[in-house]
Amino acid sequence: MDQYHTLLFDLDDTLLDFGRAEQTALEKVLAHFEMEAAPEFFQLYREINKAHWEMLERNELTKDEVLSYRHERFFEALGKKVDGSKVDQLYRNTIAEHGHHLFDGTLDVIEELSRTHRLFIITNGVKATQQKRLHRSGLLPYFSGVFISEDTGYQKPMRAFFDYVAARIEQFDRKSALIIGDSLTSDIKGGHDSNIDTCWYNPLGKSNPFSFSPHYEIKQLNEIYSILTSRNS
Repeated sequence: MDQYHTLLFDLDDTLLDFGRAEQTALEKVLAHFEMEAAPEFFQLYREINKAHWEMLERNELTKDEVLSYRHERFFEALGKKVDGSKVDQLYRNTIAEHGHHLFDGTLDVIEELSRTHRLFIITNGVKATQQKRLHRSGLLPYFSGVFISEDTGYQKPMRAFFDYVAARIEQFDRKSALIIGDSLTSDIKGGHDSNIDTCWYNPLGKSNPFSFSPHYEIKQLNEIYSILTSRNS
């Protein structure tokens, strides 16, 4: 059986705790408008934000539209009109400064895997924000490369994104690569459409409503060891 030599990791909600960063950023945005950070506001924003990124994945919006519209729709729901691009600047500045927290045990797993495998980051998002967060997280030394959608000109799950990645990794072989990510619509669908095996990081045990399925599913990142061991034996 072929071995996995190349591991392609998603960043947000796979390695970095984006939920924590998002809450901090939203608190700052609401404070800017002298509004109370009510618990229900966080859930409302997450739903709106997720819906807008999924529209980007389907090519229904541009990235700039996503970044602006998500805040405009959120504040519209709260009865307030805002300039979405200005709000997004404040929001992303906060994410960049405070959004580098790793899930427990992540650095240990990545450090160990880097000794035996080639590791790469594959992430949608804004280049400046993602790069700053990666630097602050301490992850960068363990990765051979970082692919950010803003740089590639494509976003996950587009096959063009994964073709771009494959063309820029030396001796890349789709059969010996594995994508690890939390998003079914981004990471898992992207791998499915690009003929690359996938591992769904699913710590909350969510159900899969789609017709495509990951090759593997884990609830903790360290479960990746058993997948690599069984594949490589």
